[in-house]
Amino acid sequence: MSGRETHQKAVTRVGQWLDLTGEQRREFIDLVHQSFGAEEMDFSNYDERYLNFLEENIFTDDEIIDYLHQAGIEPETVELFETQNIPFDEVYKSWNEIRYSINEILDLTMLLKLIHEYSEQSEDNLVNSRFKLQKLVYLVNRELVEQDRIGQDTRPVDHGKLEATGFRYTYRKRESGPFSRNLQEDKHRLYASNLVDEELVEGDSTPEVNENRARFEISLGGSGEVLMDRFAGILQNLSTDVLSEWEAAITAVVNRCGSMSIEELQDHVDSIDDVNEADERGVLIRGRQVEYDSEPWLEVSAEGGVSYV
Repeated sequence: MSGRETHQKAVTRVGQWLDLTGEQRREFIDLVHQSFGAEEMDFSNYDERYLNFLEENIFTDDEIIDYLHQAGIEPETVELFETQNIPFDEVYKSWNEIRYSINEILDLTMLLKLIHEYSEQSEDNLVNSRFKLQKLVYLVNRELVEQDRIGQDTRPVDHGKLEATGFRYTYRKRESGPFSRNLQEDKHRLYASNLVDEELVEGDSTPEVNENRARFEISLGGSGEVLMDRFAGILQNLSTDVLSEWEAAITAVVNRCGSMSIEELQDHVDSIDDVNEADERGVLIRGRQVEYDSEPWLEVSAEGGVSYV
């Protein structure tokens, strides 16, 4: 098994192999994370030894087994977890693609664009933590909130141009500052399909809720570079308000924050009045509501291939 496989990818692939629904898969991943937090990681390579650890110490947990029964998993499959006989070769062979709808690919492409633009300006040529990614996306949406809206206001609260464009993530105040769980989930999905890469930096940490004693460096993966090559030029040539304002906000935030350290970025975000005055877990920004098409439009394989459905 490749040493590049990580905790999130391994757990995601098991959930996919079990044929869980999207909501069930998120619950399964959360349950596994509760059993095994980032602070307990002592693996520099997520290889066969790591998969054996999951099989022997995590997937046999009573809560995991009970959840599989509740989710309607066949008894024969649950028994593979109980007897530590999960067929990982089959798991990795069968989980070979993630499909995205045409609306969804726009959001995810713009997220890749943010990572790409920031990486080009940073000294490390990457986004050096999940903390930075969370705060950069928040600042892009703040940039749009502070501008006059494009069309008629559709809500009781005026959210400026974020009414019609920008990332769809709702942010709440956490101990680490603005945090969006939906962004975290999308980042996991991007990683699972090789659209982004994550490298674990052990013994290091950030204020982020999921980077205690372990910092994650984020960059475009092989499939992400292919996707950016195919779509970046198209995005630049589109003159719609939705995309042009979104791109302008990304560029403004990258130019302003590209050279900031983690500490400087934290001070900058903490100085924002809305963040400073909000209660713990209070809503800072409510993202625009998007209902994605049910039919997939783009297919991304785990090996790096991108094709149209």
